[in-house]
Amino acid sequence: MSGLKIAFVGSGGAARGLAHLGVLRACEELGLVPTIFVGASAGAIVSATYGQGVPLDVLLDAYRLPWKRRHEGPRLTMRTFFGGPSPRQLLDPGYLLSGVFSIDKLERYLARHLPSNRFQDLPNRVLVTAVDVDNARRVVFGQGYDTTTPVSQAVAASCCVPGLFRPYKIGERFHLDGEIARTMSADLAVEAGADVVIVSNIYRPATTREGARSVARRGGLKVLTQALNIVLTEKERSDVQLLAARHPNVLFLDVAPNIGMFGYLNRFAARSLVMRGYRTALRTLSDARDRGLLDFGPRRPAHGALN
Repeated sequence: MSGLKIAFVGSGGAARGLAHLGVLRACEELGLVPTIFVGASAGAIVSATYGQGVPLDVLLDAYRLPWKRRHEGPRLTMRTFFGGPSPRQLLDPGYLLSGVFSIDKLERYLARHLPSNRFQDLPNRVLVTAVDVDNARRVVFGQGYDTTTPVSQAVAASCCVPGLFRPYKIGERFHLDGEIARTMSADLAVEAGADVVIVSNIYRPATTREGARSVARRGGLKVLTQALNIVLTEKERSDVQLLAARHPNVLFLDVAPNIGMFGYLNRFAARSLVMRGYRTALRTLSDARDRGLLDFGPRRPAHGALN
């Protein structure tokens, strides 16, 4: 793959975003090395860690059983995300009611544990998206855009799911989850000069086999999750198709693992999520090679196990 610039574009999806790590493991085994990383929400966390050199095995280690861990890397648990209000926020009741939790706790954790908190110092091009809640515009952090905001703050802004988290303030502006504006910002990868764009989309809806219990009989939360996945998948698919038509010289590979009915907060399904991303990516990338769209060598074992 010498001479080609490869981009990884990761969707959000909270705990379901663990499937991104499986997609990246498949890329490693096939010798596909992204140098451009674009992400929102969960995809922003993956881009801001793996994209600046945190080994994949270190990221995977956070989700292994305690007695199986081999590294002292970051541990992103539920407690890392959900914070209480600061004294200043308590004095602003309107803002206090704009979400249930504060995302400040995640920002502080990332600021302490990221190898570098400056976009200018990152070895790869990392782009993180958010949305300005007051002008409804997409905001992009990273090289070629806003590089003055620390990486930890950009990721925190990108992870602000509306209603769950209060909008994250950077300067005098308030921000929400980057996927509100666009499900996937693959256009940023194209603008960054990518020849191959690997889109890791975890919003693929579950499909029920004939005779199995319908999603409609699994409760309101499952129905809502399925509906959200349908809407976001169709939105992502149309965006990628439009980009492919506009940029025929760029190869777009849409990796959409079947996550099934795993919930957005079910981090206990980590191994299943990673393996589904890994297997789907191997099939998608190998199929592209077999059709002559990609040229890379035989599969090679990557360092570290997936279990």
